[in-house]
This record gives sequence, structure tokens and C-alpha cells, in this order.
Amino acid sequence: MNDQYRKVLEERLGYQFQNQALLKRALTHKSFANELRNCVEHNEKLEFLGDAVLDLVVGEFLYEKFPTDTEGGLSKKRASIVNEEVLSELALDMGLNKLMQLGKGEAQTGGAQKPRLIASSFEAIIGALYLDGGFTVARSFIRQEFVPLADRVCRHEDFERDYKTRLQELVQKSSKETPRYEVLAEEGPPHDREFLVCVKVKEDVWAQGRGRSKKNAEQMAAKNALEMKYKETN
Repeated sequence: MNDQYRKVLEERLGYQFQNQALLKRALTHKSFANELRNCVEHNEKLEFLGDAVLDLVVGEFLYEKFPTDTEGGLSKKRASIVNEEVLSELALDMGLNKLMQLGKGEAQTGGAQKPRLIASSFEAIIGALYLDGGFTVARSFIRQEFVPLADRVCRHEDFERDYKTRLQELVQKSSKETPRYEVLAEEGPPHDREFLVCVKVKEDVWAQGRGRSKKNAEQMAAKNALEMKYKETN
């Protein structure tokens, strides 16, 4: 690992690793390990551990910040800030895409820019922090990164009526994918425009929705997807 990048990363983490091999493993994708004949550990187990620690710490500070919320309300808030899109943005901001070790095939197909791979490396880093420095170190970093997000997102969203957040929560729980929305059509004159939007998970179209704005159309698409895929009617 490039020492310059490593030092910048550790400054962002607020922690210097005692076991540098653990940090290296957190940034090693299985495609890289599979291409080598000798036994090289990759980051999947660290990702699993980091995911659990992340959910715990984010759940903890949401519990503190919103003491009157129901379990459902807290789950919606957590899903809005712990998802593939947010994690990949944080990982890119930290430069993890420059440090990831990828197999040649994965690298050639743009693996260093794939949100799922980058988000996984972020979770693996948290797992490595936990193993090397303990819960207090991991908790400090997570709160550093996510408390500001919670303050911003939770202040502006109506989570009880936000179908997009609810759909994202359920999809994340089952597959760690992030629903994507695409505008299929814009109809009517500028003063009376209607948007047709579809919601996709991977490349599968789950539902469509119409609205007077893109935001409203996305909400209707999410609502229809909840009804079709999860039988939710509220």
C-alpha cells in the first residue's frame, strides 16, 4: 500500500493501525485474492463485521437523538443514512477507490467505481478498526462520519410518509442493493407537466409512478413497489 495514501487514510480515520496487514486486508477484494495462487485473505468477513458494528453505532445515536420515535421510525432513519449510495460516497471521499486491490478483470470493468464494491470496502474498514482498535475507536469514527448526516437528513425528511425511504430500508435488508429511479417520460406543457418514473433494483423494473414533479413521481413509484413486492398498503 502506498504510504502516502495510507497516512492520509489514517488521518481521516483518526487512528493509526497497529496491524497494517489488517488494514491491507480490508482493502483487498476477493477478485484480487482469487487471482493469486498463494493464500491471500480478502475483505468479505471484515465487511460482515463492519456492517454489524455500523448498524449498532448508528442505531445507538438515533436512539439517543429521537427518544420518542417508534422502532419503525428509527429503522427508516437508519436506512436513509446507512445504504450503498451514502457508504460509497463516503468511501470515495476517503479515497478508498485508490487503495482497493482488485483482480485484473474487475479493475478493467471499472470495479474501483462500482458503488457496491466501494461501499463494501468502507464497511470492511470499520470491521478492521473494530478488530485493531476496539469498539471505542470504531464508534468514534462512525459517529464522526454519520452524526452530521443524521442531523441533515433527519431534519428535512418526513420518514413516516416517505415511501422511498421505506422501500430502500426493505431492499437494503434483503439484498444490500439501492433502488434506482429513472424518468421514462415527461408529458404535458411546461406549466402542467407530469412525470412518469420507474424504480429499479439492479436492472429489474419493480414499478412505475406518475406525479407533477420528479420527486412526487418517485414517491408514487416507491409506493407501488411496496404494494407489489412487499404487500404494503399504507
